Amino acid sequence: MRLVFEYKSSRLLWLRLMGFEFWMVAFVPFFIGFVVSSKKLFDFDLFYGFLIMALLTSSTFVLNHICDLDVDRKNPRKEFSLLVRGALNVRQAWYLFWVFQISCLVMSLSYGSEFVYCILGLTVISLVYNLEPFRLKTKPGLDIACNGLSLGLLIPLAAWSINQPLLDFPRLYFFSTLCYLMALYCPTMAVDTDFDRKSGVRTFATEFGAVPTMRLSWLFTIVGASTLIYSGILEIYPWDYRLLVWTGWILPIEIIIHYIYLPINSQPSYDTVAKGSIILATVEAVATLFFFIIFLDLIPID
Repeated sequence: MRLVFEYKSSRLLWLRLMGFEFWMVAFVPFFIGFVVSSKKLFDFDLFYGFLIMALLTSSTFVLNHICDLDVDRKNPRKEFSLLVRGALNVRQAWYLFWVFQISCLVMSLSYGSEFVYCILGLTVISLVYNLEPFRLKTKPGLDIACNGLSLGLLIPLAAWSINQPLLDFPRLYFFSTLCYLMALYCPTMAVDTDFDRKSGVRTFATEFGAVPTMRLSWLFTIVGASTLIYSGILEIYPWDYRLLVWTGWILPIEIIIHYIYLPINSQPSYDTVAKGSIILATVEAVATLFFFIIFLDLIPID
C-alpha cells in the first residue's frame, strides 16, 4: 500500500512540474477562439490543439521551475517541486523543456504558418518572461502584460487561425477575454506579495501593493464585461442584440461575484484566492456556455 501511495505521489509531482493543474487556463481561451471561428463545439482539430497547448504549457512551467529554483527553495509552497527536492537536476529539466517545446512546434506545422506564428510568439513570451537578462516577470506591469498577451491574445488567436485568417479575428471579443484572464491572474500575485518582498522578487503587487493589485483585478472584470455589453449593443461580431438579451444579464453578476469573493480592500489569503477564483471562473464559464448555445443555435431562439 505504501509503495502504491508513493508511486501515485511521484506521478502527481511530475504532473505538477508540468503545470497540469493550469492546462485548463490555456484550454479555455483556445476553446473560445476555436468555437467562435469554426462555429463548432467539437472537432478533431480542437482536441489536437488542446494537446499542443498542453505541451506548450508544460514547457513553460518546466522553464519556470528552472529559472525560479533559487527562490522556490525558500518558498514552503514550492516544496512539491522535483527540482527543489533534488529528484530532478537542472540539466534534466532543460532536456524535458526542449522535448516539450520541439514537440509542440512540430505538431503546430499541421495548422499552417499563421498558427505557427502564434506558437512562436507564445514561446518568445515564455522565454523573455523567465530568462535573464529580460526576466519580465520581475518587471512590474510587464509581468501582467506578458500573461495578457499570451493567455488573452495569442492563444485564442492561434485557435482562430485554424479556420479563419488572422486579420479577421474579432478584436473586441478577444480583448474582453484578455481582461477576464487578467482579472484571474492578478490575485495570484497579490497572495504572494509578502513572500515575494522578503525574497527580493519584484512584481506588480510588490511594487504597488496587494490591495491595488486586487482593485486592478476587479477593474479588469468590469472592463471585460462592459466590452461585451458594448459589443452586444452595437452588434459587433460575434455579439448581437439577441445574445445580449439572453446572456448579457450575467455580465453584471460577474462583477458583483468578483467583488464578493475576491475582496478588493484587503490582501487575500491563499484560500480566498483559490475559492474566489474557482467561483468567478465557474460563473464566467456558465456565461460563456450560454453564449455558445445561442451563438451556435443549439437551442433556436427567435
